[in-house]
Amino acid sequence: MKTPDSSPKRGYSVLFSALKFLVIGIASTIMLAGCSQYQYIYVDSRLPKSELKEFVHETDSFLIKYSFAGENFGIEITILNKLEKPVYIDWGRTTLILNGIQEDGSFYNDQQIKFIAPKFYASFSSNALIGQFIDTPPLDSLGNKDIEQSKKDKSKIHLYDENNSPVYFRNILSLTTHENLTSPIYFDDSFWVSEIFQTANSPSQTVAGPANQFYIRRNTGFGMFMGWTTAIGGLIIWGLTTEGQ
Repeated sequence: MKTPDSSPKRGYSVLFSALKFLVIGIASTIMLAGCSQYQYIYVDSRLPKSELKEFVHETDSFLIKYSFAGENFGIEITILNKLEKPVYIDWGRTTLILNGIQEDGSFYNDQQIKFIAPKFYASFSSNALIGQFIDTPPLDSLGNKDIEQSKKDKSKIHLYDENNSPVYFRNILSLTTHENLTSPIYFDDSFWVSEIFQTANSPSQTVAGPANQFYIRRNTGFGMFMGWTTAIGGLIIWGLTTEGQ
């Protein structure tokens, strides 16, 4: 007499159940990915830009580059020390002011960088400062109506100037050549959001965006509803299949 576990019928049933659950999971992921919206956000400044669209602040002693590429709003700063002696980063006096609210040095996540060697460079990046869609009114700050780029995915573009941007921020970087952090030199650079392009088109996974652009992703209500509905349906089917075995 064969035991139930050795039955070929049970083996096929278990395999069929596993395949159904896998298919449901893949379908759920696809629906969630297909029901996302994106904001591609361009940053501007009075600083000159490099070929990669990095913002550049250069003096006889330092070359500082700012990049915002990637998901959500984070800052990557690269500092080239042109001097023959080390330069120290004073995190206690380094800050960022975002829409009138002052942050402190803790928003940078690589604070182990304390100094930059002579004739060398160092890079550090911040934590994400904006993770939600930026509100875009019917009229942008230049008095333009929403410019519809595509009727298919209802893409829209919003343009802003320095005085009326929805996001304006200053990055204040404190550097010194003294290990005791005396006599600091301040680099106070201002930036603002100049363009918001809202679309259903996802960013390329192989081509990085320009340094003056970051993006924010959100799932639509329909996408979240379908994702949960599919997941719950999958659990029900899995339960019924298991119960019938």
